[in-house]
Amino acid sequence: MLPEVPSVNRGLAIALAVATFAVAACGGSSLPPPGGATPGAAATPAPLPAGQHTSTAFQPTVTFTTAVGWVLYTDSASYLNLGPVVGGDVVGVHLFANPVPLAQSTDCPTAAEPGVTATSSTTFLAWMKTIKGLNVTSTSLASIGGLPATAVDVSIKSDWTASCPFAGGTPTVPLIFGPANGLRWVIAGDERLRLYFVDLPKGGFVVLDIDAFVGTEMDSLLSNAAPIIKSMTFASN
Repeated sequence: MLPEVPSVNRGLAIALAVATFAVAACGGSSLPPPGGATPGAAATPAPLPAGQHTSTAFQPTVTFTTAVGWVLYTDSASYLNLGPVVGGDVVGVHLFANPVPLAQSTDCPTAAEPGVTATSSTTFLAWMKTIKGLNVTSTSLASIGGLPATAVDVSIKSDWTASCPFAGGTPTVPLIFGPANGLRWVIAGDERLRLYFVDLPKGGFVVLDIDAFVGTEMDSLLSNAAPIIKSMTFASN
């Protein structure tokens, strides 16, 4: 199955579902993109068996090990989503290949931020630290699959009130755009992210997001996701 590419992060879609927008049957589908067609519903994939798994579409190919209770919701060339069975794809682990900064204008378009070039993890992170309304803290060095990585914790500032038109007044900050697939990733409300920025040996980079849409669930999610992150290796393709 080729799962749909979300137009906004699925956690935001679930939390902001109102009568105007019907949530598709797969339990984590995104809201219809503003002005666009409603994505088709798809069956929830079966949970992965415990053990080692390798992406079939995501590039670079990533191998990881899961315990019982995780689902591979999306495996596409530039976006991969692992989520726990309990909580679904609302929370979990998200990988973005070569994302670019998402436009910061108040209408929150599905487009890159004009005039910003971020072609490495270093330049993307430097741009992210300039975003109004965003806390970017606890920068540290890490290693994923033998590759150096930089880890940061991300949340919305408590006094931030700006909201994307589709968010129903919930404070939001646009963050990641996937030009290859039209993916738009927006942080909302008390959502918390642990981001790992990984530069690849042959060029390009991956952003790995451990994402708790309900911020108070972050500590538990980090604990459950840590073995998966530790097991990850990236092919040199």
